[in-house]
Amino acid sequence: MKRRRYLEQMSNGYYNLALSLAREKNLSAALNALSIALGLNKKNMDARNLFGLIHFEMGEETKALISWVISININPINNPAQGYLQKLRNKSSYLEKSQDAISKYNKAISQIRTVNYDMAMITLKQVVDIRPHFVKAMLLLALLYIREGKAGEAKRLLESVLAIDKFNIKAITYLNELKPVSEKSARSEKLKVIGRPVKKNKQPENNNAMPVTEIYKNYSGMFTAINVGIGLIVGACAMVFLYMPTMKVALNNAHNKEIVEISQKLNDTNVSMETLKSENESLSEQVNKLTEVNNTSTENMNYKLLQYVYFAGIIKEFDAKNYTKAAEIFSVLDVGQLTDVDNGPGVSITGIFTEISPKIREEGPKLLVATGETLNNAGDFAGAIGYYDAALRIVPDFVEAKFKKALSYKAMGDVETANNLFTEIITNYPDDKFANESKKERGY
Repeated sequence: MKRRRYLEQMSNGYYNLALSLAREKNLSAALNALSIALGLNKKNMDARNLFGLIHFEMGEETKALISWVISININPINNPAQGYLQKLRNKSSYLEKSQDAISKYNKAISQIRTVNYDMAMITLKQVVDIRPHFVKAMLLLALLYIREGKAGEAKRLLESVLAIDKFNIKAITYLNELKPVSEKSARSEKLKVIGRPVKKNKQPENNNAMPVTEIYKNYSGMFTAINVGIGLIVGACAMVFLYMPTMKVALNNAHNKEIVEISQKLNDTNVSMETLKSENESLSEQVNKLTEVNNTSTENMNYKLLQYVYFAGIIKEFDAKNYTKAAEIFSVLDVGQLTDVDNGPGVSITGIFTEISPKIREEGPKLLVATGETLNNAGDFAGAIGYYDAALRIVPDFVEAKFKKALSYKAMGDVETANNLFTEIITNYPDDKFANESKKERGY
């Protein structure tokens, strides 16, 4: 009883974390937290409802429907999921379009696997037109745009993804890859205007910089007064030297002194202006740097938090003796992000990891390969490859996983990728038994 209560409390904690992340539009991290919440307590109705809402927001209505139906089966009384489903029932055409989008998305994946990239792009454009929030389709289309060198189209898609899922790792990674392309494009745009009449365009506003007009506007009255004063003085001097040659020299000296003083004030004012301008530019640079640091820190913090979510999932599956699932999560864990902190109970994260990791490293890859083989035999080649990849992330030199991954690609019809893997095994592991098997598959 105590154990169940403890798991329910942990599940609620992860649900609260997911809710907070969802409010910040960090949907990917929220889904990870909800997966753990549901792993700890499958009857967590609130977690299932939020899980469905996030999938719906990301354009995956089918997953949302499944989640809400399960939620209603758990608790049909006063369950918000009933309202969500009723709204969808009232819009039958919406669900038909959703099914069409999913069908086209799967078709696009098949086209990519057969290296038919042009048709895949056309199909994915249709998917995004039907479902502008279908994040997976948008990311895949952006990747194809990048491959074709269409940086502008890819950037617009990726920015749309980040408007939906603020810290989507794939979108951020793809945008970072596009930065050099964007800079090159900007330079070419500058070259195009050479030889044309120069037009004074309004400078774009820098929201991070201090508004220059606010700094300088208080000095406009001073400049007006100075300019008028100089005009009066020059006129007076003209009268003295041209029309009143008999005026005393002392008057000339007095006026000359005034001119010198005013000129000095004007120079001092100009110096102050340059100083203020320089300080403003310096402050703008500091604001930009701080903004960049803040954004980077937020991304890093979310990434670090995600690793603790993975770690908690590993502990949960390991305690339940579900070693295959523990190994699958272990394969995507960034161990370097796990650190110990001073705490009352004296719990050591790295200590726990050191205790369980040897067993997972030793047994996990074998279990993952076995699961992959089961899926392969059932005809789920893509699912099998996912498990083989997980095994290789833990042990990169696991030759059996490489060989069976190659067999799955061959069964899917992707002979080129399969042959590349067979060649890699033959070249890098010539003494391994799977090298001979790879030669047979290659026809040597």
